[in-house]
Formats: sequence, structure tokens, C-alpha cells
Amino acid sequence: MPQPEKRTRADRVLVDLVEADVDIGFSLVDVATTEFCRGNPASGERALREAEAIVTDIEQRLLRLDSSGSAPFRQLVTELRREIDAARPKTS
Repeated sequence: MPQPEKRTRADRVLVDLVEADVDIGFSLVDVATTEFCRGNPASGERALREAEAIVTDIEQRLLRLDSSGSAPFRQLVTELRREIDAARPKTS
């Protein structure tokens, strides 16, 4: 993601952390899906809870960025939430 030169070092670090958290969040959803498919619902739920905690961390970091720094991540956070919800097995 391009980073304007006017962005402070602290903001660049926050952006790097958010990018890493987004990657980790999606990876945790993949782990959860795999665990559910393997018949390990407890492990799958644990991975989803960790992904939800990552979303909370991302949102806290985005609050510390200006709107131009946080805007590119809003859609990713929304997509990550959808993926978390979709990964959870449906109960009948």
C-alpha cells in the first residue's frame, strides 16, 4: 500500500501492523474452516475468536490513523467480518 511521504513514522508502523493483522485474521478464518471440516469444532471456534480479537485490534489501530490512512482498510475489515461469520457452522 502506498504511503505518502507526509505520513509519520508512527503512522507507517501502524499501517504495517494493520496490514499484518488483516493477513493474520484471514489466515485464522482459514484455520477455523479447516478445523471445522476436520471435526474439531472447539479448535475452529477458538480460531474464530482469535480472528474476532484481531478485528478489534485493527479497529483500535485505525482510530489512531487519519481518515486517509484508515479508509483503505475499512472494506477489508468488513470483508474479514463477513468471512468470520460465514466460517461459523450453521446450527439447525
